[in-house]
Amino acid sequence: MAPLIFATLNIRGCRMGLRRPQVLDFLWEGGYRMVFLQETQTDPASKDSWRLDWGDRVYFSHLTVCTSGLATQFSPDLRPEELGVAESVPGRVLQLWVCMEGLVVNLVNIYAPTSGPERLRFYQQASAFLSILDPHECLVLGGDFNTTLEERDRSGTE
Repeated sequence: MAPLIFATLNIRGCRMGLRRPQVLDFLWEGGYRMVFLQETQTDPASKDSWRLDWGDRVYFSHLTVCTSGLATQFSPDLRPEELGVAESVPGRVLQLWVCMEGLVVNLVNIYAPTSGPERLRFYQQASAFLSILDPHECLVLGGDFNTTLEERDRSGTE
């Protein structure tokens, strides 16, 4: 099996000002085989156009076309067996259970809110959700946590 190249990317926050097809082209050309995207701003009607751009292995969690949203996608040459899909927090937490080469993997894509009070509530929900996961499963947790650890990385007061 070819190496699994993984990326997580906030589309709206992309400073290059790229549109979706350009981002997907970048990921495709870079050889990324599994991708977590945040702030996709999708709705159920947009699924078909995403699948035309990337392939049929795209999973979504929508909130509104103006904010939030997640997508987890696999390149067409990566065909894990889908075991389950759940939206633990719509538009904020998308969970997939897949089997790759006999290994069950729990993929959790997260997009935390940007405002402090909402983010605190979200982290409380996420903490409760993460505490019930099977500790023996292989967990891949990725996304945009909207948290800075260093004062120098902050652009605002939060």
